Amino acid sequence: MIPAGLKAGSAGIKMLRTLYKGKVKLKKGTKKAADYLGIKGHAKTSSFVSGVGKKSQAGYRKAKSLAREYPKSAAALTGAIAWDMFDDE
Repeated sequence: MIPAGLKAGSAGIKMLRTLYKGKVKLKKGTKKAADYLGIKGHAKTSSFVSGVGKKSQAGYRKAKSLAREYPKSAAALTGAIAWDMFDDE
């Protein structure tokens, strides 16, 4: 049987991997959108979209550091979100 603390830590690491994949996709998407808007002549909107990409990067770093500092809490939060998504009631 795997101790609960060990299991919670591995769930936190899986969450970090998922966050990284999402960060990469978000960064690529915002870069494409900003480039497209810049070409079309929407400079301020393009700047806003680039800012969103930068803020998401800062949020990712903060979430990563918190998940590493509190792996059990991160696992519990992930479980609560999953439970809420899959609960039929």
